[in-house]
Amino acid sequence: MPITSLTVRTKKTWLGVAAASALALSLAACSAGSAAAPADDAPAPAGDGKPETTELLVGITPVADQASVFIAIAEGFFEDEGLDVTAQPAQGGAAAVPAMIAGDMQAAFATYPSFLLAQSGGVGINIVAEGVRGNEESNGVYVKADSGIESIEDLEGKKVAVNTLKNTGELTIKVLMEEAGMDVSKVEFLELPFPDMVPTLQSGGVDAVWLVEPFQTAANEAGAKKLFANFSGPTAGVPLSGLGMTADFVKANPNTTAAFIRALEKANALLAENPDAAREIVPTYSKTTPELAAKIMLPEWVAGSAKAENLEVWNEIMVDQGAIPAPVDLDAMVYVPGK
Repeated sequence: MPITSLTVRTKKTWLGVAAASALALSLAACSAGSAAAPADDAPAPAGDGKPETTELLVGITPVADQASVFIAIAEGFFEDEGLDVTAQPAQGGAAAVPAMIAGDMQAAFATYPSFLLAQSGGVGINIVAEGVRGNEESNGVYVKADSGIESIEDLEGKKVAVNTLKNTGELTIKVLMEEAGMDVSKVEFLELPFPDMVPTLQSGGVDAVWLVEPFQTAANEAGAKKLFANFSGPTAGVPLSGLGMTADFVKANPNTTAAFIRALEKANALLAENPDAAREIVPTYSKTTPELAAKIMLPEWVAGSAKAENLEVWNEIMVDQGAIPAPVDLDAMVYVPGK
């Protein structure tokens, strides 16, 4: 599935550049011994001066959740702040975050577990902006309509595909499985890129797939059956994703970071007020037709800044599921200029 990387040159214009291949980096390659140390406890700079760095590469996944970056590009919000931002496709946050840590990107859009995994591993990460909140409509676990799988309990002994292991899809599915009294050790989780999931499901390579938009609507169009939503019951309303930078980059570039945050908060406010703007932008960065984009179920965008207290649920889930050994300091991770 070709994915187009976008860069902004003029306001309200979407300019395509060469298609970029998905990154194959892994968090495992970033050991605590070689990682940058978390930032110290000094107050964050106000960040109201001229940007220290103006050209930024941001790792994204071509899903509806990440529309805010492309809205900020298309509406000129980054340009207004003196920034030239390019969106670089990756398979998921588990690929984009290591690339950011390695210095290949200056920011990454990822689900929160990717950031917490890096922080727990000794890498200083700052969460600088909120992405979306999960809801029951915009994601879910799908099976073949004739599979005979009728409930979450029927997945015991089955293969379930997620886009990245030990991350949002797997973790939230396990929470719901445990809520249903299942033995999660009897479920095999496999990693697949989102574009490959429905074809693999149809061919019998897996028994179930976790999908977000626009891939969920494509699955509906293909006749697959939604078994359950990830963000329901104990996981209802969980903050799903955000944007992060390394603490070292933020410390060295406080004005750039603050400008980046202001632009994204404008985009989030626009989407919170007019979510349908996402339907217009999604076809510009994914192989989604306008007709399909009109049918997708949208996540929830929220105006304002990221807040540590809203993310504590991920500490609980990740420790409980054994993804991290102990809670991370989210107050230190969430960056607010001047505080």
